[in-house]
Amino acid sequence: MAGRKGWVVLTKDERIRWRPGEQRAIVEAGVRCFCLHPTKGMRGEDMAEVLAKALPRILRIAAEDPRGYVKIVNRTGRIRHLYP
Repeated sequence: MAGRKGWVVLTKDERIRWRPGEQRAIVEAGVRCFCLHPTKGMRGEDMAEVLAKALPRILRIAAEDPRGYVKIVNRTGRIRHLYP
């Protein structure tokens, strides 16, 4: 549904890096997915701070590239491409 509606998905699924089948399904559905990683030991306030820092870049990337992909947002707010 997210891909059909053009939504951007934010998740904290830190294990997606090791699940190529899930990555492929996300991309094939046309989902623009950003995964907060690593989340272990992060409190809600920490995650909110990271996402607030990364949000302008997330929005820019999502607007510039409508295809499906999986990207990782690290603890500092840096975004890197994971798949495809």
